[in-house]
Amino acid sequence: MKLPVTATAMMLILGCAPAIAGDHPYAGVWGEAGADEVKENPDFFGENGCYNKFTEQLPDGRFRYYLVDHAKWISEKKVEYLLAQEGTCTVDETGKSEKCTGQVIGEKQSDWYIAYQNADTKSIRATFYENVFYFEKRFNGEPIVRQKCPFDMAKIKQFITGRTIADCTTRCRAFGKTEIEPFNALLSFIKAQH
Repeated sequence: MKLPVTATAMMLILGCAPAIAGDHPYAGVWGEAGADEVKENPDFFGENGCYNKFTEQLPDGRFRYYLVDHAKWISEKKVEYLLAQEGTCTVDETGKSEKCTGQVIGEKQSDWYIAYQNADTKSIRATFYENVFYFEKRFNGEPIVRQKCPFDMAKIKQFITGRTIADCTTRCRAFGKTEIEPFNALLSFIKAQH
């Protein structure tokens, strides 16, 4: 499982230099899905998708990918986000692509690449490549949309306990797109806490 990872991001995509040298231009909290998924089901894969799974991109390039503990919500009506992957992304000198190196918790480390196409204030359109060969040839990429989440880490921190997917006794997963009713109940609960 490879999972790719505001104003500064806009500046880089448009070809301007970042405001603070050394900071990762895509720092923030982002949800991500395939472009077709977002188009077909924006209520599940759009901005609300952040409550299902999200990436915290840190200014130094490190990232942490979290997913909601589906089983804990279903069985206990308790919200908990589990760390599923972590690593580092490095943006190239043009600001239009990045190489990420990460590791799903308990698995082997891997690399992937993202080429950015365009952005607005709420989303970035890009293409995900699973290896350097595909990236260099711009072949076999997956169009993705990275959505800016409607919360920051300070607001969601109360639901992060430090547990990882390695701590699950059964398979850890987020909600699937057919589970809209329990997902909507989760959304309502979390939004009421803010």
